[in-house]
Amino acid sequence: MLIVATALPWEAQTARGGAAIAGRGRTRLITSGIGPERARDTAQQVLETTDPDKITAILSVGVAGGLTNDMRRPALTLPQQVVRQADEARWELDGPLYRRASRTLNEADFYWRPAISITTPRVLFTRPEKLAAAESGAQIVQMEDSEWAELCASASVPFIALRVVLDALDDDIPVEFGQWRRDVPTAMDITLGAIRRPKLLRELAGLGLQRRAALQELERALTVLIPALAPVQVN
Repeated sequence: MLIVATALPWEAQTARGGAAIAGRGRTRLITSGIGPERARDTAQQVLETTDPDKITAILSVGVAGGLTNDMRRPALTLPQQVVRQADEARWELDGPLYRRASRTLNEADFYWRPAISITTPRVLFTRPEKLAAAESGAQIVQMEDSEWAELCASASVPFIALRVVLDALDDDIPVEFGQWRRDVPTAMDITLGAIRRPKLLRELAGLGLQRRAALQELERALTVLIPALAPVQVN
């Protein structure tokens, strides 16, 4: 069984088409919530409560922030290495599963980039924050993959990630996201934010368009990647 791990339900939605093509019983979708703590708790629960012989691999999917300005958007990435910002621990992901995934994307003529990915404990909103994370050598940033990578390595379960880049180094995320302290702002959050800062609505509209394009590209890729990575059913 291939386990597809996401942080948010709207990221999980991009994997449903690929899971349906793969067929019943070949995949399992997991949603952990945002951040390394939630990802670690979910990974531990999955690995402790699932027969290890039934897990063939774990694929983490979702959006990522860009730490460079030289990637087109949206850009699919297969991280070759995951770094944890908290302690600078690193995990290599360029094994047989990685090569199989890259070959699948190449054969389907997808544009993608290899990358070093860094896991941070919070969202990076500004260019200075992103530059600090980029000092690790990372080109993209996310908030979950180091925890999945570490626990999968301990359990000898193959792990890779497919991340689609949502923004670039010079793109600031609206600061209101940090103030709202929730995954999805409410209508009241947006209304009050726009009253205080009218430019917010334009920024949110632009971010919404970027997210839509990124998720469409991720969904397209997963319709070929998930069936290719899922175990072959034996009748």
